[in-house]
Formats: sequence, C-alpha cells, structure tokens
Amino acid sequence: MGGAAPAQAGRIVYQLVNALIAAIDPSSFYRDLPTLETGRLRLRKLRKDDAGAYFAFGGDPQVTRYLRWGPHASIEVTENYLCEVLQGYQDGSDGSWGIELKTDHRLIGTTHLMGIDPRNQKADIGVVLGRAYWGQGIGSEALARVLAFCFDEMGLNRVQGLPIVGNTAARRMMEKCGMVYEGTLRQYAFQKGKFQDFDLLAKLKE
Repeated sequence: MGGAAPAQAGRIVYQLVNALIAAIDPSSFYRDLPTLETGRLRLRKLRKDDAGAYFAFGGDPQVTRYLRWGPHASIEVTENYLCEVLQGYQDGSDGSWGIELKTDHRLIGTTHLMGIDPRNQKADIGVVLGRAYWGQGIGSEALARVLAFCFDEMGLNRVQGLPIVGNTAARRMMEKCGMVYEGTLRQYAFQKGKFQDFDLLAKLKE
C-alpha cells in the first residue's frame, strides 16, 4: 500500500505535464496568431499591404544593425519576405506579430515569439522597432504584453531573449519588462561575417 500513493501521484503529474504540452501547440499558435492590444498598440498578423511600412524600418541600416539579417535592399525584398511570413502563418511553421499604432494604424515594427518548446514550456522573443519610435517606451509596451500572454494564456514557464552584445537598447528594454540577465554566451552564433557574443536574459512565470 505504501507505494500506491507515490505511484498515483506520479501518474497525475505525468498527465498534467502531457496536458500542458498538448496545450502549447506551436503550429496552432502561428496559424491562429491572436491579436493583442495595449494602450497604444495593436499586435496583429502581418499582411501583404504592410510592405511599404515594413520596408521603412526593415530597410534602415540603423534598425538592422544588431539583427541577424541586414537591411532590405529594395521593397521587392520586403514583399518576398512578407510572402514567406504569410506562408508561415498558413502552414503553422512561424510568424511574427506586426506592431501597429492604434492612432493611425501604422505598422512600426514587429515582435517575434520563436523556438517554442512545449515540453520545457519555454520560448525565445525578439522585438524590431522603427527608428522614429525609439525612446518612447513602445518596444517595452509590446514586449510586456507578449510576456503576459506567454505566461497567462499560453502556459509557458520561461521566455528568453538573446540581444547581441552591444545592443544596449534591447537589453534595457528586456530588463524594464522584468527579464533578468543570466550571462553572456561567447561566440554563440555566426552573424554578419563573424562569431558574435550574445547576452542571455530571461523571465520566469514565477
């Protein structure tokens, strides 16, 4: 009899873990990417007609300076990229939120939840914002909303960000939203012609 209770408890824990894993379905998440709102912003799926607004920041070398991709050389590059994003939504493989200003419905950036790991209940996050909107708390407003969604609605336990060393604005934004610096990953990824160091910041559900 003594071993029955622990065994039953183990089965219950196993069932709960499996239920959580089933609830975090990356394919369904990307296909049905929900619209999220804050006081100033609407986070929604990207569209084909976002090409001009996206190119305004995606083609800016200052905006893309610390990103893994360089500035878009032409609006055609942006249009092709958006086609890939739309395909990602459709097949459930990937997809970003567009960051839209509520006042004029202008697309000013993106935030991307990626590397969703249902078993370990974690994901990575990044934010890209047009230069004209830096220093206004917009990035942290979008990030805070996505973090709340991750913990309160998706059931994730950990969300982490990996800004390249030197991207102090991204690190400050993450820290403002409660993400904690955990260390520097030396030569973590090959980016823009060389191995780069990345800071690791994360926030836990509890």
